[in-house]
Amino acid sequence: MEETGERVPVSMSAVAWACGSTRRGTAHARDGRPCQDAHAIWSSSFMGEPILAVAVADGHGGQRHDLSHCGAALAVQAAVGEVIASLPAQGGEEKWRPVPGGEGGFHNRVTARWKEYVIADAGRRPGLSTDGGGGPDLFTRYGSTLLIALIDASECWVGQIGDGDILLVRPDGSIEAPIPKDDTLLGTVTYSLSSRDSPGLWRTARFPLGNGGLLLMATDGLSDSFENPESEFRVFARSLLERVTGFGIERVGSALPGWLDGYSQNGSGDDMTLVLISLNPLAGAGGPGQEEPEEGQAAGNGTGSGPEGETGSGPGGGKTDAS
Repeated sequence: MEETGERVPVSMSAVAWACGSTRRGTAHARDGRPCQDAHAIWSSSFMGEPILAVAVADGHGGQRHDLSHCGAALAVQAAVGEVIASLPAQGGEEKWRPVPGGEGGFHNRVTARWKEYVIADAGRRPGLSTDGGGGPDLFTRYGSTLLIALIDASECWVGQIGDGDILLVRPDGSIEAPIPKDDTLLGTVTYSLSSRDSPGLWRTARFPLGNGGLLLMATDGLSDSFENPESEFRVFARSLLERVTGFGIERVGSALPGWLDGYSQNGSGDDMTLVLISLNPLAGAGGPGQEEPEEGQAAGNGTGSGPEGETGSGPGGGKTDAS
C-alpha cells in the first residue's frame, strides 16, 4: 500500500491535538488509479485566539470525474486558505472569532475559492478550456466532497458537503453525530463541491468543547469497510478513544496507516482518510485532556491490535455527484 499523506501530530495544548493519514485503497492500487482522498491540518493563533482547522476531501473518481484526485487536494487547500484569508487586519474594532458566525458565509466562500483553484489548475493543463470561467463540465471533472472542522478555545464548528463521517466520542463513551447522515443520498450518489446548487447542499453544526473528547473525520471508504457501517463504525470510534487515552495520540497516529491499509484490504478496497482530533476540555469542565508524552516514549511503540469493528467487503468504486 502506498502512503499518500503525512501523519501530522499537531500540538495545540489550549485546544486540541490532531493527527491524520490518507491511504490509497487496495482496489485503486491494483487498477493503477490515483488516490482520490486528501486531508489538511493547520493550526495557529491570532490575537490571542488559538485556531485549529481540519479538512478532509474525497474525489468522486470514475471517467466523469477524471481529475477528482486534484479536486480533493484543491478542496482541502481551499478550506485552509479561506481560514487564513478570513483573518482580519490586527487592531480591528470587533473581536474576531475563529469559528464562523452566522449562516452561509464561510463555507460558501470555501466553495467559491475551490472553484477559483480549479480554474487556475485547469489553466495550467494543456487542452483544458477555462473560457467563460470554467463552467459546470470543468468543475464536474474535479468533483469532490469536503468535511471541515474549525476549533477555537471554546467551541467547534463543522461543515460538510457530500458523504463522509464526523463523529464525536465524549470521555464517557457517548457518541454524538454533529451532522446526522443524509438519508436522501443512496448508493454511489453524493453531493459535491461541483454540484450546480452546492451553496444549498452544505450542512453545518457547532458544539461546545465541554469536557473534551475525540472528534473523528473520515472519508466513506472507511465506514464502508464495516459489515454494518452505522453500528460497527461507532464501536470503532469508541475503541479509538480508548487507544488515544491509553497510548497518546502521537503513537496512535503512527499506527493509523497500517490500520487503514488493513481495513481497505479486508473491506471496501477504497481510498481512506482518517483524522483524529483529541479535544482538550474547557477549564473547569472536567475530562482528562491530552497529556504530553513521557520523555523517551517513542511514537508507535505498541498500540495494541487494530480498533474493533467487523470489516466487510465492497467494490472500492467511485462516486458520482447528485447534480
